[in-house]
Amino acid sequence: MRKITIDVYSDVVCPWCFLGKHQLEKALDGLKGELEAELRWLPFELRPDTPSQGRDHKAELERKMGGAENLKAAHDRLKSLGKDLGISYDFDAIQKTPNTFDAHRLVWWAERQGQGEKVERLVEALFKAHFSEGRFLGDRGLLAGIAGQCGLDEGEALRFLESREGVEEVRHAEEEGVGLGVEGVPFVVLEGRYAVSGAQGAPAFEQAIREVSRLSPSAGKA
Repeated sequence: MRKITIDVYSDVVCPWCFLGKHQLEKALDGLKGELEAELRWLPFELRPDTPSQGRDHKAELERKMGGAENLKAAHDRLKSLGKDLGISYDFDAIQKTPNTFDAHRLVWWAERQGQGEKVERLVEALFKAHFSEGRFLGDRGLLAGIAGQCGLDEGEALRFLESREGVEEVRHAEEEGVGLGVEGVPFVVLEGRYAVSGAQGAPAFEQAIREVSRLSPSAGKA
C-alpha cells in the first residue's frame, strides 16, 4: 500500500481549519485501501499576541470584519458549510478568543506519545470545544481534561502544560512553517513538497493526494 505524509498547519480558533480538517478526512476516507496517510498537526497562531486571559471574541471579530452585519453573514456561511460536514458551529457561545500556544503544545506532546488515533481525537475535540461548546482553550486545566477525554493521561498532560517543555520545539515548528511560506491556515503540505492552501473541498484534496502519492519515491509497497 502506498504511504504519504501529510503536514497540516492550522489553529484551533480558525473556523476554516475545522472545515478543512473534515474535508481532508473525507478525502482520505475515499482513498482507503489505496494509501496510508500519516497526518502531522503543526502549529500556526492566528493571533500570537493574544494575552493569556484572552480577548473579547465578538468585539475583536466585528472590528476585523467591518461590523456586526458582515460578521453575521460570515458566520451564517460557515454554519451552512459546517452543517454539510457534521460540524455544529455555535459562535454565540464563544465569549473569549484564547491564546492558542498551549493548545499547540498539547498537540505536540500528544504526538510524541506515539498514539496517532488519540491525537486525531484530541485535535477534533479542541476544535469542538471552542466552536461548538464555547469553552476557553486558554485554560490549562481544561486542555488537560480534554486530553484525558481523548484517552491520554490527564495528569501528565497538566504537568506538561505547567512546565516549559515543548516551548522551544513548538516555536521552532512555527518558524519552519513561516519558512515554507505559510501565511494563513489551513495549509496542507503533502510529502514535504506540495502545498494545498485553504479549506479546499474533499475532491481537490483527493486529487492532490493521488497525484503526489503517485509521483513520490516513498510511495512504494508496504
